[in-house]
Amino acid sequence: MSPPVSSSTSKLILVVEDEIELSRLFIEVLSGAGYTVIPAYSVTDALFALADQPFDAAILDVELRDGAVFPVADRLARLGTPYLFASAVYLQAIPSAHKGIPFVSKPFEIDQLLSHVDRAIRTGKAA
Repeated sequence: MSPPVSSSTSKLILVVEDEIELSRLFIEVLSGAGYTVIPAYSVTDALFALADQPFDAAILDVELRDGAVFPVADRLARLGTPYLFASAVYLQAIPSAHKGIPFVSKPFEIDQLLSHVDRAIRTGKAA
């Protein structure tokens, strides 16, 4: 079951994913749930996006074309922006500073992903 659209209206989500087709899927699904989505295809893109505007939450792939996403996760944590990982890497690859952050394994269920995003938005922290 999808989260209620009313809780996501006008909320801005950063999606950091370097696989174009998967990024498009994230955009389609999150937009369909009422979120506004800004894609970033690399660590560099994501850090520039974070410098330009605040986000309500973020979804992070772990391994990107220009390195691991952890500098982005560090920045999100400092900003107090909730985030979650959606990745095919092993959970054990996550540094201890980010161990408590939700981890959605690829392939994932769309409803599971939406549930995590909705909970992060409602509570203001990763869930």
